[in-house]
Amino acid sequence: MARWNTDTGEVTIKIAIVGQPGSGKGSIIRSLAKVHMQAAVRTGIVAEAEVLRTEFIWPDPIPDGPFVRVKVYALSGNPSHQAAEQLLLEGVDALVFVVDCDPKYIAESRDRLISMMSNAGHVGLDWANTAVVMQYHRSERYPHMNSKEVDAWLGVDHGQVARYVTTSDAGENLIVATDDAIRKVITRLTKQMEENSPPPPKPGKDAKAEATSEAK
Repeated sequence: MARWNTDTGEVTIKIAIVGQPGSGKGSIIRSLAKVHMQAAVRTGIVAEAEVLRTEFIWPDPIPDGPFVRVKVYALSGNPSHQAAEQLLLEGVDALVFVVDCDPKYIAESRDRLISMMSNAGHVGLDWANTAVVMQYHRSERYPHMNSKEVDAWLGVDHGQVARYVTTSDAGENLIVATDDAIRKVITRLTKQMEENSPPPPKPGKDAKAEATSEAK
């Protein structure tokens, strides 16, 4: 979950982009890095799987609070071990689940969603404090797709989880789902700060006397 650093004046949040292999997660994270500060996209190996990652400072700090450093991760290819996704899900603040709308591959998305939920349970993911956003990608390959029907088929309650429909050539719109997930996390953190902030101190005797004196 979010990590506060009082030394740097930042709070770091973790976002995971997940979904079936070949659904366009790499394109999404590269577009995200380009739009936000021209950040670099790095690759690494985790549990024998390739992981793409980028990080940047969100343009708007929390009101009266710290700057937000965003770290985004996505698995590339088809990892052979569940451990890779479990490590990716460890401590996340938000998930973006990408569905490839191509009729040839969309069926795989339900199995991948079930697998992801199992892995999330394995690492003890706190769903109550995790933002979830669906991204139905490459919709041009399924021209007559009914997104509500896809919701029902995936077992997603329509209207309960935010979802976005994007095309392969969406440009900056490619990142709308991830940007929304980031904003949801920041909104939650802002609310937590407001709830945890101490109430303003009540005026003491000196303050009351001064106020009385000024009134006279």
